[in-house]
Formats: sequence, structure tokens, C-alpha cells
Amino acid sequence: MRTILLISILLLFPCLPILLHRTTFASESSHAAEKHLLAFFGSGGHTAEMMSLLNALNSTLYPVRTYVTGRDDKMSQKKAKVLMSQQADLRTQLLSVPRARYVKQSWLTTPFTAFISLFGALRVIFMNEFGTPDVLLCNGPGTCVLICFSAMLARLLGKPIKIVYVESFARVRSLSLSGKILMPFVDRFLVQFPELVEKYKKAEYIGIVA
Repeated sequence: MRTILLISILLLFPCLPILLHRTTFASESSHAAEKHLLAFFGSGGHTAEMMSLLNALNSTLYPVRTYVTGRDDKMSQKKAKVLMSQQADLRTQLLSVPRARYVKQSWLTTPFTAFISLFGALRVIFMNEFGTPDVLLCNGPGTCVLICFSAMLARLLGKPIKIVYVESFARVRSLSLSGKILMPFVDRFLVQFPELVEKYKKAEYIGIVA
């Protein structure tokens, strides 16, 4: 996964001037006083847990919301739309990105799909209609790593974004691959079982969210 990220990063460097230009435009058109949350729905159990997290979040803290799903994840898109229909008092939008890797996909072809996915991830961060998000909330799987990388790149370029990662309910004693990759870089790393706090210093125990 790290090798795939490196290859994708090198391929995307020529696109950075365009992304920076579009980011400036997006930021100028956003409502500066309103906090903007971007949340990724990772499909299946990841989406169910994300729904629980968002339902528990005080809507006044982040009145502007961007929800992101996999481009072919119809179920998560449906659930996100239901959630948006219940949030009439918020400014919400639904975006999608291509998957970084499909189930049973060969690792030989994964760099190509990861590159396409990374470009999509950069678009939702840098070319967002609501402006650059203030907070990125994600809980896996692999595609969220690319969205987090895009947010990290934005931070390097002077667009501060706090990244919060919530480890999956399925991870009781060890971290997922996404969690292992992202732990050193995120602002907060939340887990659902106390065993992980004993093993990983950065982990914060929040209890079961699903």
C-alpha cells in the first residue's frame, strides 16, 4: 500500500498547480465562519459505524457537511441521502470517489486504480464546492487512506485540516492496515476497545459506536 501511494504521488505532482488554483477559488467562495466536516462512508460495516458517529455528533459544531462514498457503493450512497434528508438545517452535499482497490483485485493492477482513486480524493479536498474542509472524519477501509493523504497534502500547502480516524469495531487486539498506515499522521486516533489503548500510545478509547 505504501508503494502504491508513492507511485501515485509522483504521478500527481504535475497536477498540483491546478489543484492549488482551484483550492483558492473554493476557499474564497465558502462561509468562513461555518465549520466544514468531510466524512467518508467506507461501505458495509464501516458505513454503519460512520452513520452512528454522525448521528451522535452535535449538528451545530459542523453545520457544513460533505459526505463521500465509493463511486460504485450504492448502499452507502442511499444511506447518506437518508441522513441528508434528516439534516435540513445543515448545508450538505454527497460526493464520490473511485475505489482504491476492488475485492479480489490483483495487486499488479492496484497501482492504476489507486492512482485514479487518489485523483478523486484530491478533488474532494481541493475542489470542494463548500471549500477546504476543517475536519476529516474516516474509519476505513483503503480508499480513506488516499483521502487522508490528500488532506495531509493540503496541510503541507497551508490549508489546515484536522484528521480524525476511528478504528473499526472489528479490530479488538490489533489495528487494520489502514489504521497502521494512518496512525502516525492523524490528529486523533480513536478505538472501540481498551485493549488497543494498552498496545498503542496514540489510541484513545471511546467505547462502542456501532
